[in-house]
Order: sequence, then structure tokens, then C-alpha cells
Amino acid sequence: MKLTPIQVMDALRHNNIFTLKADAEYQVGIENSQIVISKRGSDIAYLGNTLESAIQLRKILKDHGTKEQQNQINKALADLMILENEDEWK
Repeated sequence: MKLTPIQVMDALRHNNIFTLKADAEYQVGIENSQIVISKRGSDIAYLGNTLESAIQLRKILKDHGTKEQQNQINKALADLMILENEDEWK
């Protein structure tokens, strides 16, 4: 089963990826049900709301994110993999 956008966004929300990070160069937020990356208050990228979008976010945060952001996206992706695998076994 393919993960829905709601499942993807819920996993990111649950792992606090959208909370403001005082020491982060890039902030991650939600706009129009999409992952959006901002730098100094300006939106610079809209990534969508799919599993592929979350993977793309991980790649960006690997290079430009704080350790906290990297840990949060890794936990969210792990949660999504578990969820996707659970659906396959049903």
C-alpha cells in the first residue's frame, strides 16, 4: 500500500519537524498542505507531501539542517517505513 499525504504529514508533525528551530539556517513548515522550506523568513522550496517529498527533505537537512532536524526527519522516515511495511503485511 502506498502512504497517503496525510500519513506523511502526520509523521513529520508527530516528530516535531515543523517546530521553529532558533539555531537553524533553514526552517521547515507547512503551506497549502505541502512541506515548505524557508530561509530568513522567505520560502525557498515547496517539496510536496509524499514520501518522496520527505526523502528529499532528508537530503536537504543532511547538508543544511541542525542535528535536531536531522534526527527528527530520520525518525519520521523510520515511522513511515514501519507504517508502510505494516500495511503490506495485512
